[in-house]
Amino acid sequence: MSVWITFFGSALGSYLLGFPVAALLLRCGVIDRPNARSSHARPTIRGGGIAILAALGLAGIKLVLDQGGGVSTVLLLGALVLAVVSFLDDLRSVPPLLRFGCHAAVAVAVLVALLGPSASFGAGWGYPWGLSQWLGLVVLFLWLTGYTNAFNFMDGINGIAAGQAVITGIGMALLAGTETGRWDSAPVLFSLALAGAAAGFLPHNFPRARMFMGDVGSAPLGFLLAALVCWLGLADHGRLLIPLALLHANFVLDTGITLVRRVWRGECWYAAHREHFYQRLVASGKSHGFVTGWEMLLQLSVLALVYVYLRVDGAAKVALGFGVVSLCGVFFLFSERAFRATERARARSAAQGAGTSVCV
Repeated sequence: MSVWITFFGSALGSYLLGFPVAALLLRCGVIDRPNARSSHARPTIRGGGIAILAALGLAGIKLVLDQGGGVSTVLLLGALVLAVVSFLDDLRSVPPLLRFGCHAAVAVAVLVALLGPSASFGAGWGYPWGLSQWLGLVVLFLWLTGYTNAFNFMDGINGIAAGQAVITGIGMALLAGTETGRWDSAPVLFSLALAGAAAGFLPHNFPRARMFMGDVGSAPLGFLLAALVCWLGLADHGRLLIPLALLHANFVLDTGITLVRRVWRGECWYAAHREHFYQRLVASGKSHGFVTGWEMLLQLSVLALVYVYLRVDGAAKVALGFGVVSLCGVFFLFSERAFRATERARARSAAQGAGTSVCV
């Protein structure tokens, strides 16, 4: 499959499949009704991520038939498992332990498929299996399970998750293809298929949401993006692991800082909330289109920095890595300041209103 056919074919398939999927979900009553933690104001179809996964599945099957390969098959099956569990969670609450257990199982399956019985992970790093390799394995496991949940947590306003998947999927393919020259490799094509499927869904979800992706879409997408980092990174002896991970810094840092803040306050870290930085920016009065647009611009800027990162050495790499983190930090600070300024203004307005009522 060519690069362009992979991307645009997946995009067209996802867009067209969105219509029957939306009709079916509406008929079955799979509706997200607003509550105190919602970022939307009217009932909206939930579960549209099925269209993304269906288009990606078709592209993935074609890729397996063309090139073979157990890794692609494992990724597709892992995404299917997560989609089933997550769709049940969309319909009714699934116990957290069951969800996390499934995340852990598919993460282990991906690592087994990538590393294999030949212990290529140890060989790739130039050492026999030792402490550093086992620690690396733990880090990869935590990365797979952690980012699956982080991406799911970040899917809270129109277009943010799909937009992230589009730019990141294309970005990973661009970085890996440019560095290796293998634009027709399975992980590069898989990245483009994922980006295309997410792009096809965007018109259904942004700027006005006719349907939401739901956990059925966000959890498998997060898992696949994390797995592609491992696949593309390990394929080049780990050289691409850090730059590809940096490409995901925004979602990782937003989720990590938010969770640390909630744990510090003694709150239930996995309970639904509206405390992510992008949610605080919406709470400050910014529209979904404004926030998602800035999130996508931030991701494009990160991609540009990571692209340069691969072309410099030494201290310049450290500076660019720090630049990626700092860029995300500036966006978080802007969001936090906007939220707090709005909260202070609302408090002053409420106080003035109370004073006026007393005088009357």
